[in-house]
Amino acid sequence: MLIIDGDNLSLEELAKVAQDGEKIEFSATSQKKMRESREMLEKWVAEEKIVYGVTTGFGPFVSVLIPTKYQTELQENLIRSHSANVGPLFSSEETRAAMLLRLNAFAKGCSAIRLETADTLKAMLNNQIHPSIPQWGSVGASGDLTPSSHIALALMGEGEVEYKKEKMNASEALKIVGLTPVKFVAKEGLALINGTTMMTGVGALQLYYAWNLIKTAEVISVMGIEVLLGSVEPFLARGHEMKPHPGQIATASNLRKMLAGSKMIWSKEDLERIRKELSEKVKRSGEVTESNIPVQNVYSLRATPQILGAVRDALEYINKQVLIEMNSANDNPLFFTDLDISYQGANFHGQPVALPFDVMAIALTEIGVLSERRLNKMLDKVRSNGLSPFLARGKSGLRCGFEGAQYIPTALVAECRTLCNPASVQSISSNGENQDVVSMGLVAARKARDIREKIEYILAVELLAACEAVEERDREKLGPVSLAVYSKIRQTVPSFVEDRVMSQDIEKIKNIIHSGEIVKLVESIVGVLE
Repeated sequence: MLIIDGDNLSLEELAKVAQDGEKIEFSATSQKKMRESREMLEKWVAEEKIVYGVTTGFGPFVSVLIPTKYQTELQENLIRSHSANVGPLFSSEETRAAMLLRLNAFAKGCSAIRLETADTLKAMLNNQIHPSIPQWGSVGASGDLTPSSHIALALMGEGEVEYKKEKMNASEALKIVGLTPVKFVAKEGLALINGTTMMTGVGALQLYYAWNLIKTAEVISVMGIEVLLGSVEPFLARGHEMKPHPGQIATASNLRKMLAGSKMIWSKEDLERIRKELSEKVKRSGEVTESNIPVQNVYSLRATPQILGAVRDALEYINKQVLIEMNSANDNPLFFTDLDISYQGANFHGQPVALPFDVMAIALTEIGVLSERRLNKMLDKVRSNGLSPFLARGKSGLRCGFEGAQYIPTALVAECRTLCNPASVQSISSNGENQDVVSMGLVAARKARDIREKIEYILAVELLAACEAVEERDREKLGPVSLAVYSKIRQTVPSFVEDRVMSQDIEKIKNIIHSGEIVKLVESIVGVLE
């Protein structure tokens, strides 16, 4: 049971609730705060005090004063009219993340929603009743009004939900688990939809997966460096201390850990000895001398810490912004009982996370760019240090090897680059010019999700190719990490001794990458990666 208080929800806890169905409860302090803010609002309602969205209309209808006898009709009209999203549905995982974040916002105790209403939403989450939410339609200004309305609609006993993987009417699902549809009163409909619920939920899940992805990319980089007969020299700690970006230092450290014990790469000592021999040869001959010894690796090997380290630093920035938003009161108005005032502002605006989610799209794409270039080196007979063309092993021409598979990362990198076009600057005014600057935060979060999935496929192709390349080298020279990963992959996908359909092989490895199994395996050997 996860206890939420509005202040301390972590990325890992969100993932447990979203993925594993962990149940939640409000802290005692949160319940007290929620009751107090509701009492304050109800006192104001009884006094016919003018409060936005309580005794007035919404948005451009703010000047329309609504008698309190219409409060339920006002709130229900808001929900029904805004349940207008279209397109494919969000996954149950994404829906659960959004429901959790709305509840965590309520736990801060200033949304003035009734505790029993919040408890019903909590019970829906705990009983795995997942409202059906179409993905397209939010502009991310007054938060995610339209997708969140589909959650509130289910709370009213209307619309469609998924319960135990079966689609049904919300009222039917509520009845099965012993819940009664909620009749909203003052402010409740607005409290449920006026926040960054959906964009933050979808984006936070991508961030959770992104941390696994960057570590997996480092593991696969190590295999690429080994099968391409790279050098350990570029990862020397002292060199990175001279350009002390935290992400760069962390990636270099991880690479050193994972390359330890490899006899397939050039050591610092090997290179120093060879350079000395070449230097003496040049000195003796006095002539310009060409050597086939790799004095330096190409950038896709040598610059791995600088490239993936920059991704790490971007994720740290995104992490900070997302955790703040996950633990924020982001609806309007808010009620501060200690000051006996309401705050009518714009905490619902999605810009604080929309911009970071655009950054995430760019950062994750860079992982794919690096992977695709390294894959190209493995498949190009001129640049692979002796590997067969397209890894077709002895039958090049008759066999195609990875010739067809290479197109997949090439196409996906191009698609990811296209998706990197930022959403957070695509403001289009609406709502009678009331929402004249909007964030498009959910668009940014969905783009980051689509890119993250494509990067998993790109890494899957490279990992399969690296395992195939291992079989053209002396696998006994592999370091312990690469050998363990190679063995893990071969348990799922056998060698490509003959050409065969590769789509399902790629899908299997993509799923292994997504599950985090590769990182867990590596960390069981070298300890926790940074």
